[in-house]
Amino acid sequence: MLNREKYAKEIIEIACNGGNIAVVNGKLENCRKTQCNECNFNGGTIRDCEIKTRKWANSEYVEPIEPPVDWSRVPVDTPILVRDSELFAWSKEHFAKYEDETVYTWDYGKTSWSTYDGKMSSYKYAMLPESEDQNENKQN
Repeated sequence: MLNREKYAKEIIEIACNGGNIAVVNGKLENCRKTQCNECNFNGGTIRDCEIKTRKWANSEYVEPIEPPVDWSRVPVDTPILVRDSELFAWSKEHFAKYEDETVYTWDYGKTSWSTYDGKMSSYKYAMLPESEDQNENKQN
C-alpha cells in the first residue's frame, strides 16, 4: 500500500480545504498551517517541496516504529512482560521499579500490595503487553 492510499482521506480533506500536504512529526498536516522548517518535505524551494511530496505519496507505506517505553513513568504494579533471553518465552509480571537502566518486577508475580518480603528481580528484556506484537523494548 502506498502512502497516498493509506492517507487518502486525510489528503482529500486537506486538498478540499485549499492546502497541500505536509508531514510534521510523522503526522499529516495542511502545509498552510505549518512552518516550512518543521515539514519533512522542506527542501529550500517550492520545486524541492513538490518533488519530496510526490516521492513520499508514491512510496510504500511503512508502519511507524513505536517509541521505546519511558520506564521511569510506568506506574508501580503495571502488568508487563519480561525475559532474560530472546530464546525464552515472555513471562507475565508486575512492574516494581526502574533503576540504573534496569527494569525490576516483584517476585513470583506479586504486586507491591501482595508481596510479603519486597523481593524483586531484574530482567534483560521488558515490554508493555499492548506492544507485544510490535517493537520490543530491550533493557540492559
